[in-house]
Amino acid sequence: MRAAATWLFLLGLSLSSSAQDLQLTHCSCAEGGTPGDSTFTFRGRMSAWNGNPTFRIWRVGTNRMLGIRGVCAERLDLGEYTPYFGLELWADFTVSALTPQQPGVMQFVCIRSIGAPFLRKRSAP
Repeated sequence: MRAAATWLFLLGLSLSSSAQDLQLTHCSCAEGGTPGDSTFTFRGRMSAWNGNPTFRIWRVGTNRMLGIRGVCAERLDLGEYTPYFGLELWADFTVSALTPQQPGVMQFVCIRSIGAPFLRKRSAP
């Protein structure tokens, strides 16, 4: 019964927020701006971690983690969708790369927009 109630609650969060898109303007934190040709969209999960960077995004279907630099994270305002240590943000992320993609190295990005966001309890490791 409790699992069903939790599922309905999560479904309600997803449905109530799925029509909302967040347009973000914090990318001015990147010195020199971000190149327009480095922008891409994907489904992912953003969560807060101990260490640096605090905010990281996992690209669904990959082993890649993307990082949000501290100076950019300070200007990042997700309001009610801010992931804390017990919650993770699932969404369609549109990001601009700040560093080149290299195998085995975390790529840093700036979030341009977030579509269909919803928060979910972080599963135990």
